[in-house]
Amino acid sequence: MTSVSDDARLARALELLGNQLDPELEESFPTLEERILAQALENVELAERRLREIQELVGDVALATSR
Repeated sequence: MTSVSDDARLARALELLGNQLDPELEESFPTLEERILAQALENVELAERRLREIQELVGDVALATSR
């Protein structure tokens, strides 16, 4: 049995993820803790890809206007 503090901790972690877990991750990992960590890592990887794409799109423009 999990304690109330464990439940609150997991609820907060899910909240930080927007209360959504990828269904594929739910099938791939046996525990909620593992699913939360996998989703967080997936979100970071997606954010990094988006950042690189944004830098490619506006990087040259931003450098030119700052000079």
